[in-house]
Order: sequence, then structure tokens, then C-alpha cells
Amino acid sequence: MRRRNRHAAKRHILQASLAAALGNPKVIATGAISAGVLVSGAAYGALYGFGPAETWTIGMITAMTSAVSAQLAAFQALFMAQSQLRFEQVISAVAIATKQESVSANQVVDATRNSGQTLVNAVRAQRINDATVKAYLDYSPTTGQGFDACGTVARNQSLDKAFDDVPGLARQTLAQLDVAPGRLVDSRVGAMSNRLNLHRTKFCTPAEANAGLCSVGSVPGGDTNAALLFTGVDQGSDAAAARKAFIQNVVGAPDERITRDAGQSPAGQAYAFEKNRKDSLLSIPAYSLAMIDANNTRSEAYGGKSANEMMKLRVNQYFGGKEAQQWSSSMAAQTTRGLVVELTKMSGLEVWMRHKQYEQGQRMEANLAAFVLSSTDDMQAEVDQKYDAVLRQTAAQAVRP
Repeated sequence: MRRRNRHAAKRHILQASLAAALGNPKVIATGAISAGVLVSGAAYGALYGFGPAETWTIGMITAMTSAVSAQLAAFQALFMAQSQLRFEQVISAVAIATKQESVSANQVVDATRNSGQTLVNAVRAQRINDATVKAYLDYSPTTGQGFDACGTVARNQSLDKAFDDVPGLARQTLAQLDVAPGRLVDSRVGAMSNRLNLHRTKFCTPAEANAGLCSVGSVPGGDTNAALLFTGVDQGSDAAAARKAFIQNVVGAPDERITRDAGQSPAGQAYAFEKNRKDSLLSIPAYSLAMIDANNTRSEAYGGKSANEMMKLRVNQYFGGKEAQQWSSSMAAQTTRGLVVELTKMSGLEVWMRHKQYEQGQRMEANLAAFVLSSTDDMQAEVDQKYDAVLRQTAAQAVRP
């Protein structure tokens, strides 16, 4: 029995030794415990009878105890080294995670800042785009300058220039008449004969032609037709000559020139006084008729149109004709500024036309004043008779004894 126990103890000791050699901590611990138990049992069994086995058993126990202690110390050192390594790895991992969290937070902050900057840039770009669009719409010739801005300015300037030229043309027309203010002809008979010859050449009517007086002219009855003054005619045409002849016939017969000696006589001075008075009164209607003629005389400088025709075309832009359709379509595309600009241009044209009406009204007032003055001629004889009667009565009373 004791022999079997000794063999079992040896077998366990060998297993513990092999486990220690292989470095397996679990086997070491298990083998050490088992060996301790078995050895103890074997030792007690061996010691029970005393002898050589006891000495061997004690030596083996001592050896195994030393081996187990060495293995435990090695395990403890290895465990501590592994624990330290794992601790350092955990600390490193925590540091890396912390750094990654910091980097992630910075990335979030950067992303938020970039997003905000992008939003600000987008808003600014939108505002710039809105301002650009508004500026384009407000100042574009299509949407912000009214209808045909450049063309309208050019037409307005041409219209104003045409009407500014009218007074000069009217004065030229008056200067060509034989009844021009301050003008005297060599022979009144000769001047009237020239008028008659011109009438028979260019203004002969069909009735006069049938009577055998002349041949039908290019403008029949033109020198007595007031309607010709209000229609556009070309400068230098027979119709233009007919209008000048009409003005001469309205103003009356020309005055004949007198000699210097005759002019120094009382009768000559009275003649000059009456000439000046008549010219002062008749120059007003003559100038008004010449203005009407000039306003309706076409000129190559203005595209073959008269001043009145240019004004009609200008007004038709708003109230009729092809341009009115274009103007109406353009107004639908105008911004508020464009509508205000167009209204300003229309108001400017209205003011300009009112100014021309004012000038026309001044000529009408002058004609009315001339008419009032000329109407006093009928009362002049009666006033002179009463004046002479008063003078005679005063003289008779003065000579009485």
C-alpha cells in the first residue's frame, strides 16, 4: 500500500515538473495543489514507517516547494508586467480617444463655422444679386427708362428745334411779301398786276378757265383758300406760293413809294404816319398768318416733315398709330421707376405744348388788340367832327364883342 502511494506521489511530481516547464500557470497551480496533497499523503505514508523513503520524500517536497514558489514568483512578475502593459495600452487608448474626440470637436466647430460663413456668403451673394437685378430693371432701357428713351429724347429735341426755327421762317415769309411791314413798292398798279399774273398762271380756277380768262392752275384758287395754311406742304412748292399769295391778299394792297420831296411836305408826312400806323396794326395778323404757314411747311432738315406734323407724330406715340401700340406694350414691362420716368417725359411734353399754346395765346391777344384799335377808325370821323365843332364854338365865343 505504501509502495503504491509512493508511485502516485512520484507521478504527480513529474506532472507538476512538466507543467512548470511548459509555463502554464493554471496547470502549475493545479499540479502544485495536487502534488502538495499527494505528497503530503505520501509523505505521511512514507514517514509513517520511517526509513530511506522519508528522506527522499522530504527532499522532493522541498524541491517541489521551491519550484512552486519560483513559478508563483515568475507568474506574479509576468502578471504585473502584463498588467502594466495593459494599463499603458489603456492609457494610450484613452489618450488617442481623447485626442480623436478633440479633433472631432474641432472638426464640428470648423464645419459649423464654415457652414455659417457659407450661409453669410450665400445671403450676401443673394443681396448682391437682388441689387444687381434691381439696378438692371431700374436702369435698363427696356424696363427702367420708359419707352424708347434715346429715341424719345432725340424726337423731343428735334421737335423743339423745329418750332424754334418757325419764327425765323415766318420772318422770311413776311420779307418776301409786297405788303411786308415798312415796305414800299415802286408801283401799286404793277404790284397788283404781278399778283394777277401769278393767279392766272398757278391759281386759276375751273370757273375762270371756262370763262376764258386763264388755264386751270396747279393749285386752283390757292391764293384765296385759307385751308391751305393748315396742311403740310413742301417748301418752294406751288402750294407754298399759294399760301404766301393768300397772306398778301388778306393783308391788302401794297403802299407805293413817294419821293423825298413829297415826303417832306405835310401831305407826305401824313402819308408816312398812316403807313406806319397801318403797318403796326397789320403786321400782327400778317405775322400770325406767316407763323401758321411756317408751322405747316415741310423741311428736308426734319425728314420732310413740318413742325406740326412732327408734333402730331410725337403725340400719336401715346394716343394713336403704330407707335402707340409699341408704347402700350412697353409700359407693361416697365418697373415703377420706368413708369415714373415715362410719366415725367409725358409731363415735360405737356408743359412744352402748353408753352406753345401760351405763345399762340399771346399772338391772339395781339390780334384782338389790333382789331380793337382798327375798329376805332369808324369812330374817328365822328370824333373829329365833334372836335372841330368845339373848336369853332370856342373861336366864335372868343371873337364876340
